[in-house]
Amino acid sequence: MSPVRSRPCPLRKVRGTPFSDAASGASRHGQERSNSDPAPRWFPPLSEYVILWHGCTAQDKIGIEQHGIDLSMSAVDNDFGRGLYTTTLERQARQWAWERFYKWQAENPRKSGNQPVILRFRVRRFSDPNRPLTESLAAHDGLDRLRSLQFVRGHYFDLDYWSFVQHCRQSTVADIRNHGCAGNSWYQMVCGPVAAFWTQRVAMADSDQFSFHDDGIDLLNALIDRGDPDYRWSVIT
Repeated sequence: MSPVRSRPCPLRKVRGTPFSDAASGASRHGQERSNSDPAPRWFPPLSEYVILWHGCTAQDKIGIEQHGIDLSMSAVDNDFGRGLYTTTLERQARQWAWERFYKWQAENPRKSGNQPVILRFRVRRFSDPNRPLTESLAAHDGLDRLRSLQFVRGHYFDLDYWSFVQHCRQSTVADIRNHGCAGNSWYQMVCGPVAAFWTQRVAMADSDQFSFHDDGIDLLNALIDRGDPDYRWSVIT
């Protein structure tokens, strides 16, 4: 039986700006393509910012905007542990949003008024050199300020990646495993491939994920507070 589509949720704008699909593509960099330049040139804003997408529901979005990102709402046994997960791929975030929406729909068969939504974060690659560093993360800070861990490949024999994923995937509510960073703590951001079947050490092709943990979420919360153009959202259909 196909899932019943719920009635649209009347989204009340709190922060951020809705964006059109046309504006979210490669043309957002405002650069013409040619045979000699098959990709956008490495100039600002591309060289200064990375676009990260998060898939969720309209109700999730409203809660995030009103109260900030709450990591207690995240599953504890994700690939990189409890965190807020984003991706550089809009299509992947759309898939996450639909999965989240269908899960909500299955758990609330008599309810309506929710929709799949994607959030768009424009994150600085490096902190603004003209702004002073503060103790807490601010919107002008970049990914360079985060205590981070990166994985490039997810091939079967890439044991660093699979050991870390296994460690995080075996976490339970009763025993939430951190990253073991600096002894017994979390990395603020982890990026790498998406595990398709972690017990078989198979990664998803053409995918990525950037997860934010501990106080690393403060960077995204600061972007939400700032709003457009650093934070936008869109209902997907």
